[in-house]
Amino acid sequence: MNEPQQDVKFSVTEEGPAEMHLRRAILVYASKGGGSFATVHDIAANQGGGATILPGRPMTAFAVLRLARSLMKRQDGGFIPDRLIFQDSAAIAWWVPPGMRRIWFRCPEDQLVAGERSEVVSHPGLVFCVTTARKWFVWAIKGAARPKDSTRLFRAPYFNVWESGQICVGNVDLPERATAEKLDEWTSAFFDSWFTHPNVHSNLVRYRGGAYRFWRDMLDGKHVVFPERTLVDLDRALGEALQSRGAKHDG
Repeated sequence: MNEPQQDVKFSVTEEGPAEMHLRRAILVYASKGGGSFATVHDIAANQGGGATILPGRPMTAFAVLRLARSLMKRQDGGFIPDRLIFQDSAAIAWWVPPGMRRIWFRCPEDQLVAGERSEVVSHPGLVFCVTTARKWFVWAIKGAARPKDSTRLFRAPYFNVWESGQICVGNVDLPERATAEKLDEWTSAFFDSWFTHPNVHSNLVRYRGGAYRFWRDMLDGKHVVFPERTLVDLDRALGEALQSRGAKHDG
């Protein structure tokens, strides 16, 4: 059950006098169409007290987030869910650690996962992302460590998910908003839906017999711990995926 929302007051305090030095500069470029781009530059001190802005490098979304957190270290605010890994004005992303969870299948009778069936099985670590355009993505990761921007991504081994990781929602009843307070509702909406067929044109998993055989074996309890060796490498990092989240699915 979600806690009722409350107004939160912020204040900034300084524990004592501190000597501040200019270390870096951020240059922001904007186009007439509303696009923007930022670069980060180191600073070289000149004799006489001046400073020179050195050549820069592109500023990533994750660097922006780290900067915001650094600037807000002394601010009082609300609690941030430990599974929230990214949030900006256009999207929110969170991590679901590997573990046991029920999954539901409704497949044609002539497939290896026949008819309707539901079991509690092991799942890999997952990263979900929802954009303000209501696009919903999921990717798999290996291990149980909290993901970061360099974490390698793998194809989520589930039916009804496109090549890009975008989820085909069909008639799934989705939460009204994508906020930090709604993460559990979005996760439940995914796992409590019916998985009906693969949406990818290549291997959903690396498994002898294919995706249907894999999920039948999972439902039959042949893999107590999710076999990470079956995950398909997407050859991209989490930071890349979040930056390209606006890409169209290939359905």
